[in-house]
Amino acid sequence: MCVVAFSTCDYAIKPEREEKFCKIHLEPAVFLHWLRKLIAEAVCVRFRGRFCAIIFSRTSNVFLTAKYACSMRNKKLLLNKIVVSAAACFALAMIVFPEVTEEGAKMAIILWLNAIVPVLLPFFIFSDFIKSSGDLAKLPPRIYPFIMGFLSGYPMGAKVTGDYVREGRLTLDEGRAILSYSMVTGPAFILFTVGQFIGSSRAAALVAAAHYAGALANGFFYRQGRIRTGRKAAAKPITSRKPTTPITPIKSDYMENFTAAILGGFKAMAIILAYLIVFYIGIDLASRAGLFAAIDNKTVCACLKGLLEMTIGTNQVGMCDIGIEYKTVLAAMLVSFGGLSVAGQSASMTRNSGLGFKDILLMKLTHGMLAAIFAILLTRFVVL
Repeated sequence: MCVVAFSTCDYAIKPEREEKFCKIHLEPAVFLHWLRKLIAEAVCVRFRGRFCAIIFSRTSNVFLTAKYACSMRNKKLLLNKIVVSAAACFALAMIVFPEVTEEGAKMAIILWLNAIVPVLLPFFIFSDFIKSSGDLAKLPPRIYPFIMGFLSGYPMGAKVTGDYVREGRLTLDEGRAILSYSMVTGPAFILFTVGQFIGSSRAAALVAAAHYAGALANGFFYRQGRIRTGRKAAAKPITSRKPTTPITPIKSDYMENFTAAILGGFKAMAIILAYLIVFYIGIDLASRAGLFAAIDNKTVCACLKGLLEMTIGTNQVGMCDIGIEYKTVLAAMLVSFGGLSVAGQSASMTRNSGLGFKDILLMKLTHGMLAAIFAILLTRFVVL
């Protein structure tokens, strides 16, 4: 028999008297060292694969995140190049055709002075003054933007809704639902201006009915996310609530509030004028380049112009050689859609509220289609 004695430095075998069994004497320090080494090796063997998987997963996530960020950055750079190139081409075209630029700007200013400023400016001032001097929290948030849009026209509904969202009176999903039926134009514009364009006051009344019925139906479809706009919709119904962010305190100095409302109204008017000038010049340049001449259909050309700017489009539709029923349906569609000009104006009013241009454009597209459907149904039952 032998006894194995362990020390911290070496291992020695010392013979002892023979017995029927062996005794192994282990030094405590050496035993603990061996035990730690054994556990470490076992853990390494057992979890080496899992550890490597974790390292690989985290590395892959970092790589995919970096790749996604690079892709988004490239898309933004590409979009920026496209926008800058388009703006440069537009500026170059205005230099090459100065007479077209001058004529388009003059027509836009005339329309702005005669049809927009007299109708919209007082209501812009009126709305801002009430907002700063009165307690609008008592008014139902479902109704007030629609009423202001009904009284003032484009883009007052978008302006009020954007103010509500920015100030915390409405959540983003609630603002989106309300905005879907609040972007309407005023009855004066439809009954008088559009009626004059299409040559029938009765047809203009049908256009107005289809426009507002389409807005209410549009609000039903966007209620509680029935039509998604790329963001998750709220599951709760729209209710009035206390603001979640600080609201500008109500001022008692009415003259100061009125002056601020005037400045805000003229700022909004300047934005509208800028959009009108740009789209008028763009349409005139497209006509000068022969883009509309390639389309051998006057009605189609009028609709294409209306998709850019509704006032020009409805005026052109009224000059087309088609029946009054077709003019009514097309006018209802164009007025309800509003054109890219109205979408841009509305987007400028909802800036920094989370309600983007894509949301507004989709809402106006569905509004235009619904209004056209209502106009078709109305022309079947009403003699024009």
